Amino acid sequence: MTVVEPFSIDASNQEAPWAVLAGGGRTGGLVTFGQTRLRPRSAGPPRHVHTYEDEAIFVFSGVLTVEVGDRRTEAGPHTLTWLPREVPHVFANLSDEEVWAVGVIAPAGLEEMFEARDRYLAQLDGPPDMEVIRELNRRYGVRPVEGPPLI
Repeated sequence: MTVVEPFSIDASNQEAPWAVLAGGGRTGGLVTFGQTRLRPRSAGPPRHVHTYEDEAIFVFSGVLTVEVGDRRTEAGPHTLTWLPREVPHVFANLSDEEVWAVGVIAPAGLEEMFEARDRYLAQLDGPPDMEVIRELNRRYGVRPVEGPPLI
């Protein structure tokens, strides 16, 4: 797949904790761009490992606490953090201010997991079946890792 069209995205109206801005369909399969807005004192995803993708997080505002392997970083504005595949990571907003950050995942494809999860959650009337969520994660090479949560 090749990139065939330039594009621009207005991300100002994205309110979800994680929103895919552009996935492989727009980037020729090369990369997924997303953004996160984490409320004060809120957790990101549980500690996990990506089998197939590398990830980077660039913080625009707030302070994001990120653990990658055994390294903990308080990533403030203008900080880029690299999360290589097969290295456990977790992040959270431990501060009293909202965190706004952009994530880059390469290669693209993981956005399909987020879309499948969102479709599943949208059709529920009650709590999700965690085995369904775990199966989605397994299908896309994301696996949980033991370790304490940040929050």
